[in-house]
Amino acid sequence: MSAPAAPRARALLTNPVLVWAIVLLLLIPVAIRMFQILVVGTDVRVVDFDVFYIASQLIGEGQAILAYDPGVMTARQSAMAGDHMFMPWAYPPQFDLLIAPLALVSRGIGYGIFSVLSLTAYMVVLRRLAGPWLPGVLLAIFPCLLIIAPIGQSSLIVAALIGLVCAMWTENRGAAATGIPLGLLVIKPHLAIGLGFAVLAERKWKVLLWAGAVVALSSALATLVFGPGIWSAFRESSAAAAERMAHGQFKLYRMTSVYASLLSLRLAPSVALAGHVAVALAALTAVGIAVRRGWPVQRVLGISVIATLTISPYSYDYDMPILGVALALLARDLVELSRPAERIVLLAALWFWAGGASFIAVILNHGREEDQYSWLAAGSLGLLLSAGLIGRILRRCPARPGAATLPSHRP
Repeated sequence: MSAPAAPRARALLTNPVLVWAIVLLLLIPVAIRMFQILVVGTDVRVVDFDVFYIASQLIGEGQAILAYDPGVMTARQSAMAGDHMFMPWAYPPQFDLLIAPLALVSRGIGYGIFSVLSLTAYMVVLRRLAGPWLPGVLLAIFPCLLIIAPIGQSSLIVAALIGLVCAMWTENRGAAATGIPLGLLVIKPHLAIGLGFAVLAERKWKVLLWAGAVVALSSALATLVFGPGIWSAFRESSAAAAERMAHGQFKLYRMTSVYASLLSLRLAPSVALAGHVAVALAALTAVGIAVRRGWPVQRVLGISVIATLTISPYSYDYDMPILGVALALLARDLVELSRPAERIVLLAALWFWAGGASFIAVILNHGREEDQYSWLAAGSLGLLLSAGLIGRILRRCPARPGAATLPSHRP
């Protein structure tokens, strides 16, 4: 291993004051939005949480299936916004079970509870993984956290589940325990593929068995609560969302996938998808190589989580808390094996990938809504640069004798 990180870099990236400063900056927009909803009323913009809340209201009315109806959602969202508004609902029915209790409280209180609890869960899991490197991890993904704080996104819950899988795996908590949070990722299944591939590569069949059991039980419960028709409604809504994406009807500049970038260059959807698949396969290949080299468990899982972020064509800037999990696993290696110039370039690339590209697009666009669907989706440039530089740094450190490698799959 190379010489330890420079004292100044270590002092900054492990400074606990930085954590409290970032948490405070994130809680300020949450408090402002709660005040707007509770005091000002409904005259505030509709954000992601509001769509969750509308879906929970439909569930409370015994009409969960209508959340997948574009006409119903458009009417409800437009009434809340006071203007035409539509964000599609394409979450699996298991997520409907998760957000159903929101309708028991007011919109403002629900937003506050959802935002604070999801942020707390994420911070607790990230602290468990990152240890003293937590400040540096939060600094590296700060743009996406700033995007998420006021909108109440589910990505913090998903990232916390991914982090919990990694924490249990590294701590050897057992196949059953590790499989449970992996199975709960059914609420956004495409974001579990990287970890699932690592499980397959290590042939950890018990983990897959428990994860599958959680998926099966949660599916049965959703069917029992909402009726079998919920599944066809979910499939139709998902297909419609994919069609809208292919026709450029999403805000591509906020997306971080190679698919979105190529679409924004006006390439055919089939060509964009081919380029996207090539990058995703390369990322999964990197996971396989890490396993074959017998690298430490933290490193293999960190690479697996990064691979997860390359797989979905619909990856958004608000999905990037997942990157924080990967960096928490890799932080020590990345800091101690990198050169000063590489740390600076890597931080810039991570910022660009984790929402910085979205901020730049908004600034350059001067907030003109008529151009929001036509701006270049540049986030994947940060993805490619970050992944390439991370790979370059990690190759300097082969598995050390006695390192905590992945448990053998032999009985």
